[in-house]
Amino acid sequence: MVYRGLTLDPFQRKAIEYIEDGRSVLVAAPTGTGKTLIADYLIEEVIEDGGEVIYTAPVKALSNQKYREYCAYFGSEKVGLITGDLVINRDAPIRIMTTEILRNMLLEGHRLDDEDESQVIEALHIDEFSPSDMIVPRLENLRAVIIDEIHFLDDEDRGTVWEELLIYLPSTIRILGLSATLSNLEEFADWLTQIRDARVEVVVETERTVPLELKLANLEVGLVDRGKYEKEYRRWRKEKGGKKSRGGRRGDGRKKKGGRPTNHIDILKMLPNSEFPALYFIYSRKMVEILATKLARHHVGKQLNQQDERHQIKNRLALFEERFPGVLTPKLRGIYEKGIAFHHAGIHVALKALVEELYEARLLRILYCTSTFALGINMPARTVIFDSLTKFNGADFVSLTIREFMQMAGRAGRRGIDPVGTVVIRQDFKYFEEVRGLLKRLLTDESEPVESSFNLTFHSVVNLVDRFDEKSIRYMLGQSFKAYQDRQLAEVVRGRIEKLEAGGGDKSQKRRKEMAALKRELTLLERPQLWENFSRKVAFLKSHGYLAGDNSLNAPAKILRHIKIEELLVCELLVQGVLEERTPEEIFGIMVGLVQNLPRQAKVMLPEDEKWFGIFDELTAIYESHIVVGGEELMDHETNFTPELMPLGERWANGESLARLLEDIRNPTDLAGDLVGGFRRAKDLVSQIRQVHREDKQRWTELTAVLRKVTRDEVEVLD
Repeated sequence: MVYRGLTLDPFQRKAIEYIEDGRSVLVAAPTGTGKTLIADYLIEEVIEDGGEVIYTAPVKALSNQKYREYCAYFGSEKVGLITGDLVINRDAPIRIMTTEILRNMLLEGHRLDDEDESQVIEALHIDEFSPSDMIVPRLENLRAVIIDEIHFLDDEDRGTVWEELLIYLPSTIRILGLSATLSNLEEFADWLTQIRDARVEVVVETERTVPLELKLANLEVGLVDRGKYEKEYRRWRKEKGGKKSRGGRRGDGRKKKGGRPTNHIDILKMLPNSEFPALYFIYSRKMVEILATKLARHHVGKQLNQQDERHQIKNRLALFEERFPGVLTPKLRGIYEKGIAFHHAGIHVALKALVEELYEARLLRILYCTSTFALGINMPARTVIFDSLTKFNGADFVSLTIREFMQMAGRAGRRGIDPVGTVVIRQDFKYFEEVRGLLKRLLTDESEPVESSFNLTFHSVVNLVDRFDEKSIRYMLGQSFKAYQDRQLAEVVRGRIEKLEAGGGDKSQKRRKEMAALKRELTLLERPQLWENFSRKVAFLKSHGYLAGDNSLNAPAKILRHIKIEELLVCELLVQGVLEERTPEEIFGIMVGLVQNLPRQAKVMLPEDEKWFGIFDELTAIYESHIVVGGEELMDHETNFTPELMPLGERWANGESLARLLEDIRNPTDLAGDLVGGFRRAKDLVSQIRQVHREDKQRWTELTAVLRKVTRDEVEVLD
């Protein structure tokens, strides 16, 4: 079967057969094997039949990339984009959105009918929408939902959204789930089948289209395959008298007696020209910038690309400077012109888009990046280099998971271009013993199982209480993957208990202890834990006056229905009237400080306007209040609170440039992307607050005006 000029692989053909048969499908395959081609086929089928389709993604960068791709293929009039900060062509038949947006639509339902909505728009002269203005799509026209990276369901912070989406989505709407390979794929598919009330077919591909070739490298052995490395390592150990390293950072290549640690430039020297372009993964924003700068200054970096490539890059940089004057520094220009770049979440949004453009045009030879670059974005390379197999999580050095490793390693090898993809690990002998077992695990076929992290927000709780009775809510909680996994595990534990009991009276003390432990575990698994957790949150909201005794919504809960970010803190600011005397610009500034944090080393200059110190005191009192602290404990979530960013947010709302604001922040790495990300999320939060004021025409109009004021310059860049 040929589709878009490509001969499809067997797993792609199988999935498309299921789609043509009207089935829901879960497709699990390694990174880079062409899962999204199946999504493209489903979209074409739905559109040709006059229906609508929604494509959800876990990260905005992936949503934006799909939007650009589908606009180019289907035409911009047929494609819409709805993320936390942006709405484009909201009524298009193909809508790309973050998973949270669709979950919110399904959870909250219709706020307005068509007539009411049009009247509000006409009365207030609204010419743009925010995600919080969106209502649930017309389900009779919605034929399918594509859920990219569906295994995100086990993400500790955001996974609940995936479960809620799958529970709330009517079973008449087909789903196409795209996933990395999972060790418990059948369990996951069985759960989906159960809650969809229709068989969810499974298509699995374990082989990569472009196979991976693993190599390890250091100064003592060069760039070699694993077998050669192990052989040379044993020889090195023997010469060293079998001594193992003690202390120090795992695999960090600290200086050795009589030598020096292997560094990134050493690795690049070892790579033949045919092994470029390369992605160099390192888990520190600061280091990706430092390494790119060092390479650009080194003679190796100065010889990476050809004169023709430099000329093409210069032309693109000239066009970029016309559109974004003052963003491209002489230092960055010098780095980019050599075919070198760096990429992390904090860089200026326009620069991020530029780097991705240069990369897609095959003008970059080496890109230093953090692990976020690998998530979903389709940007393969000839070679992927790992600086380490461990990363710092803010408190300690932890090992990469198999899924993380394969997400990054899977970027190696471009389909139709490379015969193999090369994966290189920088690894000095001195620290190999510490990661030897980890490397063996990372190279196994099966990744970690997907496990539920179900934990309803207070926003979800009040919407469920408002729309459903207790029986319905109990049923929905029982539909969660968490409840399903608990039931499955309970069956296993019962079987172990029965097996022990069948052993008769030969009951040693060890077996009695084992039996007691199993019965305690079974009791815990049989308890309705999700319902108990839900009930505790309901009781908490009642104790603070959000809900009445009969579960009806008091005024604070009616506010909470609209607030999805730092929900209790924002609600309390509204309930206690803290925002009443604040200007729309000040409100926007406050919200920036509630949606964005800063690296510990970042320092922000004190605000010139002394009014902010009084505002900080008011906000801090609520941030430290019993309800906010108690809510944190119930949610096991720390509320974001970064007051120093609030004056910067107000200044942005008053028209100051991003460049001017950045002058008041001291940090070793670029924070432009962080600041713009904060402005974008604050827009969404102000939009949510605007919904609270729908009956207050003056406040609605004021907040609408400030949303327009902050939607400019870098905030409008589709990165």
